Amino acid sequence: MDELLQALVQGFFVGSAYGLLALGMGLVYGVSGIVNFAHGDFVSLGMYLCFALFTAFALDPYVSVVFTVPIMIALGALVYRFLIRPIAGRQLLMVIQLTLGVALLIQNGLMMVFGGQPTRAPSMIESKLFLVGDVVIRGAHLVACVVSFALAILLYVMLQSTDTGRAIRAVQQEPRAAALMGVDVGRVQVMTFAIGVGILAIAAALLLPGLPIQPTQGLRFTVITLLVFVLGGMTNFVAIMLGGVVIGVAEAIGTIYMTHTLGQLLPYLIFVAIMLFRPQGLVWRS
Repeated sequence: MDELLQALVQGFFVGSAYGLLALGMGLVYGVSGIVNFAHGDFVSLGMYLCFALFTAFALDPYVSVVFTVPIMIALGALVYRFLIRPIAGRQLLMVIQLTLGVALLIQNGLMMVFGGQPTRAPSMIESKLFLVGDVVIRGAHLVACVVSFALAILLYVMLQSTDTGRAIRAVQQEPRAAALMGVDVGRVQVMTFAIGVGILAIAAALLLPGLPIQPTQGLRFTVITLLVFVLGGMTNFVAIMLGGVVIGVAEAIGTIYMTHTLGQLLPYLIFVAIMLFRPQGLVWRS
C-alpha cells in the first residue's frame, strides 16, 4: 500500500510537468493546426542550454531559465517565421517532414557540441527530500508540480483576460474572421509558437534535476507529449493537465510494480484503453 501511494504521489508530480509539455503543443495546434514533431527535441535543447550554463557559470537549472526562456522564445519565433510559416496550410506531410527535419537538426547539433554520452546538471534542491507520513517527496518533483500548475493557470488567465489572449483565441476559433477584425493572424501564429517553445524551456528546467540527459532523448518527450495531448482533447487545458497526471501515474506504477520493459509499456497500454472507450479523450464534453 505504501508503494502504491508513493507511486501515485510521484506520478502526480511528474505528470504535472508532462501536462505542461502538452500545453505548449496544444497552444500551437489550436492556433496553427500544426503538430510539432520537434517538440521533444526543443525540450532537449532547453536542457542542454541549462547544462551549458551550469558548466560555464555554475548556474542552477532553476536560475538558468532567466536566460534559456528568452533564447528559446527567440528561436521558436525564427523557426516558425522562416521555416514553418512558408509551408503552413499546405500538405500536412510537408509540415510533418519539416518538423522532423528540425528534430534531426537539433539532435545532431547537440551531439556535435556535447557528445553522445549521458550527462547531468545538478540542482540545489535535487537532494532535498520531504517525508509526509510514509511518502517521500523529492523537492524537485514538488517544484515541478507547483510551477506547472501555476503556469497552466497563468496561461489560462492570459488567454481569457488580455488583448493578446483574446487575439490568440480569435485566431484559434476562426482565422479568417479574426483577420477581418484587424488581427494580424501571421503575427499571432509566430508569437504563439514562440510562447509554446518558451514553455518548453521552463518544462526542461523542471524535468532536468536528477535526470541524465543525452541528445537522442527528444523522441521520448515527443511521444509522451503526444499521449498527453491526445488524452486531453488537444486544446482543453484542464483535460491536458489531467492527461499528464494519468501518464505520470502509469509510468510511476509501471516502474515500481513491473519489469523494466513492461513498466515502460504501461502508459501506452493505458492510453490505448482510454482511447478505445473514450475516443474524445478525457474531455468531459461528448
